[in-house]
Amino acid sequence: MSANIHFEPEPGSREAMPGIGVPKPALWMAAALIAVTFSLAISARLFGFGAFAEPEGTALISRSLTFTDAADGGIYVHDADANQLATTLAPGTSGFVRGSLRALTRKRRLANIGAETPFVLTRFDDGRLVLSDPATKASVTISSFGPTQVAAFDSLLTAGRVPRAASSSGSGATP
Repeated sequence: MSANIHFEPEPGSREAMPGIGVPKPALWMAAALIAVTFSLAISARLFGFGAFAEPEGTALISRSLTFTDAADGGIYVHDADANQLATTLAPGTSGFVRGSLRALTRKRRLANIGAETPFVLTRFDDGRLVLSDPATKASVTISSFGPTQVAAFDSLLTAGRVPRAASSSGSGATP
């Protein structure tokens, strides 16, 4: 009597599982989903679909500012229109101001744009405070970061400005 030995296929091999696989329609649907996702992302980037745009508002006060590094690690803030020093940020202070400037100047460096064009700090009638870079069209909405950061930039709007004389019309006072 000879015994017939029957060897089974190795578990996990194709011969052991002939009917298991990913259905072709599921593969086609996954490929279509990937293609649609990439198409929408590319078209949104090219045509601006879903892009956030700042609401239009009226500027209440605006100031053109340039920033230069001081030898001691501080930052000199110059009023570009008056061509005078507005204030100096002491070394190790004004971290948010420094971070915002770093973000905007990084874009300038990537575009090979120098520091000649001043940044523009603007307070709008709806309460927004925006630091914008006309050279790269980039901007940072400061008012979305809270009152401490708004106060830091708000001080730059008026720092070093000479107050204007009051109008003498109707007051009887002489200038």
